[in-house]
Amino acid sequence: MIMFAPLDKKLVKVGMRVQDRYGLTGTVKWFGEVDKKSNPLVEKGAYVGIEFDEATPSPMRNDGKWGGKRYFTCDPGKGGFLKSKMVYPEVNPTAIVDLRQRYGNKVADWYDFELVKFCIARKFDMQAVYTMLDNHLEWLEKFKPSHDEYFPDSMCEDYPCGYGSACDYDNNIIYCERPCNAGRLTANEYMERYSPAVIMRWHACVMEMGKKIMKESNYKYKRVCYIVDLTNVGVSMSRSFISFGRTIASVDQANYPEHLGRLFLVNCPKVFTLVWRLLRLFIDAETNRKVNFVPPGDGVKYLKQFMPEEVIPDFAGGPSKAWRSKGSRVGSTDPLNAFKGVTVFQAVASDGIPDRFDDMDEEGLSQEEKKSNSNGRLDSSGPNSEDGNVKDSIL
Repeated sequence: MIMFAPLDKKLVKVGMRVQDRYGLTGTVKWFGEVDKKSNPLVEKGAYVGIEFDEATPSPMRNDGKWGGKRYFTCDPGKGGFLKSKMVYPEVNPTAIVDLRQRYGNKVADWYDFELVKFCIARKFDMQAVYTMLDNHLEWLEKFKPSHDEYFPDSMCEDYPCGYGSACDYDNNIIYCERPCNAGRLTANEYMERYSPAVIMRWHACVMEMGKKIMKESNYKYKRVCYIVDLTNVGVSMSRSFISFGRTIASVDQANYPEHLGRLFLVNCPKVFTLVWRLLRLFIDAETNRKVNFVPPGDGVKYLKQFMPEEVIPDFAGGPSKAWRSKGSRVGSTDPLNAFKGVTVFQAVASDGIPDRFDDMDEEGLSQEEKKSNSNGRLDSSGPNSEDGNVKDSIL
């Protein structure tokens, strides 16, 4: 029976293999109380000094020296100090062997960390992991998401996005997007133009593109850092938009666990936080902790804590335009690669999430919903509104 519980500090020993809650593995090199004189801001309590297997440029990493005092020695970027309650015995290898034996050829071409992500999502409760993977494999067979699916050029023009070639300090791939192109069109117009079913497939294609980049890096990059520009984006409180946001969150959590490293919502209007209070009810606590709201004008000041300043995107005040030029095309340029199988609605119908799109059809919003949208809108005034009415958007 695989158990995943924080280390009992009485059992910590130098040389033992451990991992953090994100599945990153390493070896204990030191354990004890940190010197408060050399590091006065540190919390009280026991810390575990770890030499991680993989180095990152994160400011939280070091070479075993912390606050001017050396506790152990390792290569730069591999050292780290965590409270003992944040450290777990290494269980990744045991879990991977178990899953490969159980699923065989179905996961033969998966990287080990792809399997680990499902384990982390279910806290290594293997019965829960089996259920999650069973449902995911069924979803893959029905939905058939692809990084190479064709979508109209206008979708990227109306909703520009892209992966650059950079990563943040924790080796999360940086991905940027501008919902509705900074006010070029409203969410109502976007959803009516392309339909929720197509938008969901487009979103899955973006997720698959991220997985492809991770695989090509041999999983040096393990997650994605999303930077979303909310300039001139308001919010709709209509039932359909809340339902659609909930569906995206549910599908992502069920099929792309631990895909998100961080999410930065930059140039964020205050009114957006009201909608987030509703959407966050459908998102697990760990994912909620990864979400960051960045007010207009504070992009560089905030983001440079997490990534080199030269990779901060232009819409956040940085110099980088790589997200526009590298990988900005979502999916394939070949119309023959357009999807011809089942819709997302059919594919997710069995996942047990209630009240999914009960007020929409597969071609877009229902006529009743279209008529009632104006009644369910949150009104405001200020720089993100026109004539006192907030523009609509989807998350």
